[in-house]
Formats: sequence, structure tokens, C-alpha cells
Amino acid sequence: MSSPRDWYKDNFLFSTNPSLIQPSAVNAAFATDYVHWAKPMDEVLLKKMLDNSLCFGVYELPKTSAEIAGRSQPPQIGLARLITDHVSFAYLTDVYILAPYQGRGLGKFLIKCIDEVLDSWPQFRRALLMADSKEKKFYEQMLRMREFLQGEHGFTMMTRKGMGSVFPV
Repeated sequence: MSSPRDWYKDNFLFSTNPSLIQPSAVNAAFATDYVHWAKPMDEVLLKKMLDNSLCFGVYELPKTSAEIAGRSQPPQIGLARLITDHVSFAYLTDVYILAPYQGRGLGKFLIKCIDEVLDSWPQFRRALLMADSKEKKFYEQMLRMREFLQGEHGFTMMTRKGMGSVFPV
């Protein structure tokens, strides 16, 4: 695994540093209707899930010294999680920017950070993700993703639903 990376946009930090990830903030986001594909989980299991992923956290940096008082870390306002071997494959999931922070280009910047990391892997073969019809064009433009057609090149994509799934399929 590579060293953590940081990027900045305006007063926001985008980082792969695992020590900055805040499981309680992720669980709070999972409890919202906005993050409709996930649900809150036991903190121990959530931490295990996050620790075994390459997480891109998004944090709001303080604008004044008064905002620093009493805080050990800046508030986490977004996340993207890559389930990956760090060499050839990555599955992108749990991508969100909290609603009050949307419309500032933070989601696009987050995806650019992910794209930069994927492009840095010389043996990278494939990334996968699930997206609804509204998000499809975004990922096509931002990550150069494309829809994998059933039967293309003799392959099919398959899925198995687990007990933690919030989807009917």
C-alpha cells in the first residue's frame, strides 16, 4: 500500500490518511436518507470495513482559529471508499458529500482524486461501481467508466445479495 495522499480545494481537505477517517461521522451519514444504499452498522464492524478499504475522506478545514478550539480533527463531510488490492482492481462504493456541502464541486474533485490514484497504478486493470441512471453520466465523464453490457466479450457481471443490503436485488 502506498503512503497517504492529500489534496486541497478551497477550505476542504481530501485525504487517504486512514487516521483521519471518523467512523461516527460515516455512521451518521449512513443513517441519512441521502445515503440511501447503506445503513448504520456496529462501530466495530464499520471500523473493520473502513480499515480494509482505501478511503478518501473529505474534511472541512477551519477558516478561523476560533473554529479550531476544542477540536482534535476537522469535521468529515464526505467519503469515497475503494475496495481494492492496490495494484490491479478497485470497486468504488459509499461515495457521498453531505447535503449542506453539495453544489460546490466537492464531489467532482473527490472523483478527480480517485482517478489520479487509479491512474498511478501501473498494473491497474479494472474498476467497478454501481450507479443509478442519474449518476451514470457523471461517472462516465469523471472516471471514464462505461456500462458493461450483458454478454460483452463473453462475460457477465453477477451479484449476490447479503443480509446487509438495502436493495431488493
